[in-house]
Amino acid sequence: MSTNRKALKIVSLLQIVMAVVAVFLGCLGFFAGNLAEEEAGVLGVLVANIDGILYLVCAVLTFFCAVMGIHGANQPSRLGSHRLVAILVVVFAVLTIFAAGLGADVPVAAALIGVLALVAAILDGMCRKEADL
Repeated sequence: MSTNRKALKIVSLLQIVMAVVAVFLGCLGFFAGNLAEEEAGVLGVLVANIDGILYLVCAVLTFFCAVMGIHGANQPSRLGSHRLVAILVVVFAVLTIFAAGLGADVPVAAALIGVLALVAAILDGMCRKEADL
């Protein structure tokens, strides 16, 4: 197994960890936002719910990207649409950053999800080039 394939597998395993974190943050934002309605107001609850939904979408896409990356690390011909899913994860991570950024905080988890997905997309291309040689 080449260095690029090992790196793709490690990044994919890290993506699984971040998917679990995103599920936790998504559930927290989606379900706990309603409890703070008195203090946060309607706009605060709306932002928390949108952020929770975006985190849950990121979690699902990140999990699929990770599973595809783990399978593709062993045989690059199995990567299939891994790069497309990774790019979708980056797009939803950026949307999550903007939605959560309305609270003036930078969401580190969403940024990490986006960076890992970007690295996975780059490694996808490198593994495909290796397989073609």
